Amino acid sequence: MGEMVIRYDTLSLSQQVLERQEGHAQRIAAYLPANADIGDSTGLLLSIFDPLSELAVSVGSDAARVLGELEQAIAGAVGDTQVDVADQDGRVGDAFTKLIGRLGADGADDSYPDLGGPSLPAAGESAPDGYGGVESFFWEKGEATVEALTGGVSDVQGLVDQLGQWGGTQSVTEVADASSFLVTPQAPENPVSDLRWSAGALLGSIDWVAEQFIGFSILERCVFHPFAGDWQGIYKASEAWNHAGDAAHAITRNHAGLVASTPQTWQGLSGNSFRAAMTTIAAATYGLSAAYAYAGGLVKTLSTVTKLVCTGIGQLLKMIADKLIKMAAEAATPVVGWIVGAVTAYDDIQDVITWVRRVNTLVELISSAIQDFAEAKVSILDKARLIEDLAQGAAGSVSAA
Repeated sequence: MGEMVIRYDTLSLSQQVLERQEGHAQRIAAYLPANADIGDSTGLLLSIFDPLSELAVSVGSDAARVLGELEQAIAGAVGDTQVDVADQDGRVGDAFTKLIGRLGADGADDSYPDLGGPSLPAAGESAPDGYGGVESFFWEKGEATVEALTGGVSDVQGLVDQLGQWGGTQSVTEVADASSFLVTPQAPENPVSDLRWSAGALLGSIDWVAEQFIGFSILERCVFHPFAGDWQGIYKASEAWNHAGDAAHAITRNHAGLVASTPQTWQGLSGNSFRAAMTTIAAATYGLSAAYAYAGGLVKTLSTVTKLVCTGIGQLLKMIADKLIKMAAEAATPVVGWIVGAVTAYDDIQDVITWVRRVNTLVELISSAIQDFAEAKVSILDKARLIEDLAQGAAGSVSAA
């Protein structure tokens, strides 16, 4: 007669993996508001970006929070399954024991399986060395991160298949420490700060000429007003979104790992349902990680556009400064200077106005890149709704049980 073996270790370790994913998700939910939103900037351009950023961060954080609730519900369901299987195993054992007359009418309560189970070891992998730093070349960091996250696999089924090959012993483990990717974002440079400083040095002593001849301050119109606020926060926000995306992808790998490590140790309807649920959650978190990365890419584009725009504006300001110096010199020359100034002033003023318009055109490029970020909120919201649906379904199943 064959022996029935119930692997309680598989259930216990799977539950612990899921409980860790709940912690990772909650840390993502807290990480985004703390690092991906620049907050309370008052300049013309950042006042456009702020509300869009705040909405995206709120949606992204809520999605991670709901993911944590989903992980909690599934972990609880695995724990209930463990208890139910153990209880059923004990009852079956009691029944057979009574049939062969080894026990009295009260049965053997102390023969039920111990549910303590082994403790889950540390995750097998974490963020690569130097992750999130600014001292290494970005393509080296990118390659190391992709390798740590996917091993070259770009879909959930591929992750399951590859993790199944890695986990030949079929033991349940946590593949990657998702929280290790939630490092403090850094910014290597601040092109807007450089622009403000150089513009002030360039025009500080002659900006009055523009106010006298044109009627407005070049510094105020072209630099200080549009570029007020924490522009270095833009780069940090981009990094934060990408770090959150990497963390969410690590959660995807951990669910894929649960699918790959349980087929031979957990059979039947409950095991098949568990693997289907893990695959579904892996697909949902895979989509969420892509949405986070999309938001990070849009903010990175904004950072790149800003850098290029600052370079262009700097060149135009140099041309404007040269023209203002000429106008100031002509205005300061008695009699002859006034005559020459009267002849050339109109052309000089028109040149300056033309260059200011070019500055405004460059500023509009930044505004356009900011408006594109609105798409990130929509992308995150789509993935968040899927996770909410899964969470509601899990909560309903737990309630029905």
